[in-house]
Amino acid sequence: MFHTFQSSISLRSPTDGEGPGGVGGAGPGGGGGGAGGGAGGAGKPGSSGRPAGSRRISTSNACVECRRRKIRCDGAQPCGQCQWYQHPEACGYAKPAQRVVPSRKLVDRLQAQVEALHKVLERVFPGRSPADVEALARLSREELLNLALSLPAAATQHQQQQQKQQSSVQSSTPMSEGAESLEALEQAPDQDPEWDEERRHKDKIQGISDDVNGLSMSVDRQSSYVGISSIQAALKVIVRVAPVARRYIVQSAAYDTALPSRSNSPRPRPRTRPRPHPHSHPQDDDVTALPPPAVEGQRLVDTYFDRVHPFFPMIDERAFRTSYLRGDRRRDRPWLTLANMVLALGSLAGSTSADAGHIVFFKRARRLVSLETFGSGNLEVLQALGVMAGYYMHYLNRPNEAHCIMGAVLRMATALGLHREYLESPAGGGGGGGGTNGADTMAVALNSHSHAVSSEMRRRTWWSLFCLDTWASTTTGRPSLGRMGEAITARPPGKMPERPSSPQGIEALKILPLIHFTSFCKIATRIQDRLAATPLLKFDELVALDAELVRWYDELPGLLRGGGGGGDDDDDANDDGKNNDDRDGDEAIPSFLRTPRAVMKWRYQNLRIVLHRPFVLATALRRTPLAQLAAEDRAAVAKCRALAGRAIAAIAAECAPELVAGWNGVWFAFQACMVPLLALFSDAQPAGGGSAAEEERARWSAQVETAVGFFERMADWSVAARKSRDAVAHLLEAS
Repeated sequence: MFHTFQSSISLRSPTDGEGPGGVGGAGPGGGGGGAGGGAGGAGKPGSSGRPAGSRRISTSNACVECRRRKIRCDGAQPCGQCQWYQHPEACGYAKPAQRVVPSRKLVDRLQAQVEALHKVLERVFPGRSPADVEALARLSREELLNLALSLPAAATQHQQQQQKQQSSVQSSTPMSEGAESLEALEQAPDQDPEWDEERRHKDKIQGISDDVNGLSMSVDRQSSYVGISSIQAALKVIVRVAPVARRYIVQSAAYDTALPSRSNSPRPRPRTRPRPHPHSHPQDDDVTALPPPAVEGQRLVDTYFDRVHPFFPMIDERAFRTSYLRGDRRRDRPWLTLANMVLALGSLAGSTSADAGHIVFFKRARRLVSLETFGSGNLEVLQALGVMAGYYMHYLNRPNEAHCIMGAVLRMATALGLHREYLESPAGGGGGGGGTNGADTMAVALNSHSHAVSSEMRRRTWWSLFCLDTWASTTTGRPSLGRMGEAITARPPGKMPERPSSPQGIEALKILPLIHFTSFCKIATRIQDRLAATPLLKFDELVALDAELVRWYDELPGLLRGGGGGGDDDDDANDDGKNNDDRDGDEAIPSFLRTPRAVMKWRYQNLRIVLHRPFVLATALRRTPLAQLAAEDRAAVAKCRALAGRAIAAIAAECAPELVAGWNGVWFAFQACMVPLLALFSDAQPAGGGSAAEEERARWSAQVETAVGFFERMADWSVAARKSRDAVAHLLEAS
């Protein structure tokens, strides 16, 4: 203790021999001393090297050892403390870190460089914000080049301002790498204003292929916009993943009977009239031509109400039969338009794909329609146009024309107030049949005397149009444009009959499919709008929507549920429809419900495929093996492949040999085929290899071969069956 104090005193003394109060001591400088001076040699400089009488030099930087010991340091080299402790070699000083304050000039230069990089990013990848840099940084050089070449030219300054205004909305739905790749599949249609559908109407009433159903096999030119939910998107992915497939697609397109929409018109062919119906009037082009004979007309009407009416029961069956079959020969244009469309679909549903007798009645109805028709405000006109554009014209493979007319039909329906539910029924029985003199009244002439339309018929008409528009647009990738919203207050139609065997019960049973189709189409509309807004949904949203579809199917009544459940049992890829053939229980189901029941199941399966298919497309574009995907992406891809396999097996096993079932079955089977075909092209060498991979590829090939065989069987019941078979067979060969 004394030794430490003595050392402290010696540091403060100006010389080795002097100390305060005459106290001398042996400091670090070495000379001995005693009280009052001593032999240390008064007047000599101490070992610290300071002259006598000088004060200690203060320093703000102590050596490392003094800092460790937490004692004073004189700042010398070596310092007195290190010499006293006999470790002068340990004395060292750490250089203080100098805080760099960037100059204003440096900040301005860095800011200019960042702005220049943003401009380059905008020019190479127009529409991409700086927030997308992380996603772009994960892409390879080849993927960056492909993405840059597939994007349109840089936007103008006005467009850039609009994009900045929309950036806040876009930031709420960040896109993944897969979403950006899927965006590149979309392209603006060609600007040629001539649609092939118009030429087809003049040259040939019906074609086989169009851009919406994908049978035109056109991957370079696109006549109308279709989004990520369409067959065109799947074909483009196949061509990008396997360029060799383009040759097979072109080979398949060479056999087509109609060019894609807006293509240059071919050399005019000799015009041949379609084979008329054997009982039609000789002057079938005359809009006032007499209907077919009574027996034949009754057969066509019966066929319509038995095979077509249950899908969209918006026509009052009893009132129509009364007007048509009991000698009430009305000659007004609204009635003739509706009657001819009923006869056309009755002739279609009761014939084969080779029979063109239905076209006679369609031509008559078509000539009764003009632009002025949309201002008539007549319910019969609305129903006739709904049947024509929502259903019949899709059989003629004229989807764009049907899409445009259907938009006008829905606006006619809202002008008639069919979308609203009213507190009171329309008063009186003679509200103006052609006017719109208030949202709470509407009348229609079903016979020579006008009477008020019942609330139930209003609901059935509105929801039938709603379902028809949904069915036609779900697989186009186009937005619904407000088909469903808060302003739609019409209640769902009908209810389950208490006595199904009674005449009233049988009529009510025909409304049963529409009741459940309505709730299905509400879910489908939400899915359609979400897929039209973003090509790749978040996995949580995908799971929620899929669970909602499964719950809808599981809650169907027994009369409408097909074999097999809608739950997770379909995740087993090996269970390809083994529970789907439920025809053993068809005896208990009315004949008029069997086809709607099957088509309802196929639509349900197809919508689940469409919901999951963007993940399949994104996976194929990334060329990533399934085993290397994230768990969520891998689950979505596996689910889609399993759903497609089950759908193909179910359709092949359940489709009845009749035209309405064959038409729908071929379309949904062709949709489902794209999934195993994409798997064959994108997983040319499946991850893991070995026998398991070979078995997986063999299963995909077997699914496609099952569909090819189904198309061959349906040649008499679908006008697109042969073309679908050729297209799928050529793609299978290319894989």
